[in-house]
Amino acid sequence: MHSKRLAVVEVANNFLSCRAKEDIKEGSFLTDLWGRVSEKATRYTVQVGKNKHVDPEGMIRYMNHSCDSKTKFIYKKRKDIHPILADDQDVFWYMVAARDIKRGEDITFDYNVTEYEVAERFRCNCGAVKCLGEIRGFKFLTPEQQKLREKELSPILSELWH
Repeated sequence: MHSKRLAVVEVANNFLSCRAKEDIKEGSFLTDLWGRVSEKATRYTVQVGKNKHVDPEGMIRYMNHSCDSKTKFIYKKRKDIHPILADDQDVFWYMVAARDIKRGEDITFDYNVTEYEVAERFRCNCGAVKCLGEIRGFKFLTPEQQKLREKELSPILSELWH
């Protein structure tokens, strides 16, 4: 349920990150979002409903935030995937490369397009030109910052915003 072009690597003191094992073209499939569903948000979950969060399995669990995301979610299930899941698991969306990604680059996404309010706010170290500095969730962005992310928003964030 993920591309063989991705790998989890230790980057510092037991800190793990998802990286490209080879060059990846824009639009290429990266991974599905699947895992256990809960009403409780944690620092690792992805919000898929108003009070519905997925504790992701696989590569997404190791994808860090960046204000200049290299990926984007496609907010539907891929056709013809039939993974074996536990009773409390489900598959939700899938992720593709939003631009060409070079071998060795971290695979990241903007948590502000899936999280209305993060469970634990944190300082961003992405180094992007328009880095937000602190990540608290979509709810806390300025109207201009929200508008910039409008096309990438998850369905629940789009619903909560409008």
